Amino acid sequence: MRHPLEKEFGLSAYELLEALNKRFRARVTLEGAVAEVQMEKSIKALVGSVIDRFEVYDIDGHPDFGIWLPGSDRRILAECKNVRDRDEAYRRDGEIVAFKAETQKTRASKGDPLSRFYDIDQFDILGVCLGKKTGRWTDFMYARVVDLAQHAAHKGKLAVFQRVPLPGSATAPWYDDLGALLKHFF
Repeated sequence: MRHPLEKEFGLSAYELLEALNKRFRARVTLEGAVAEVQMEKSIKALVGSVIDRFEVYDIDGHPDFGIWLPGSDRRILAECKNVRDRDEAYRRDGEIVAFKAETQKTRASKGDPLSRFYDIDQFDILGVCLGKKTGRWTDFMYARVVDLAQHAAHKGKLAVFQRVPLPGSATAPWYDDLGALLKHFF
């Protein structure tokens, strides 16, 4: 059976994937989508134990997920990001000691350059996919936004870059297990 996109564009699945693979911007978009799907899977796996229910949002300017814990009406908002490209990381003596995640929007609103920065209360949890670095797109680190670095010059905004621990070295405020973060803080 052919996928609806194959029918719509008159290309095979292989040709569509090759088109994405050969174009930088399309590839970046695909990596973002893959990270979001992988984060959704990790959230879904917690439903019935740590999480009561969740919603996925595909709305510009809105966090990617809404999460509800058992016995709570409070919606926890979560945003998904990828680590920066393969060459970007925090280093000490040439050795990678932490990854780097960019926590700003792609564009600012017209007339408001500060709108490119996330407000510290825009979402509650940041999930960072480590797939670009590890090759395993199921590797994530999670942190509460209130515990992340804030912008030095703009009060109430997140810093442009966040220092993300390497796999197997999660230290506060980072968790490599979303369930542990939710149990511990919410």
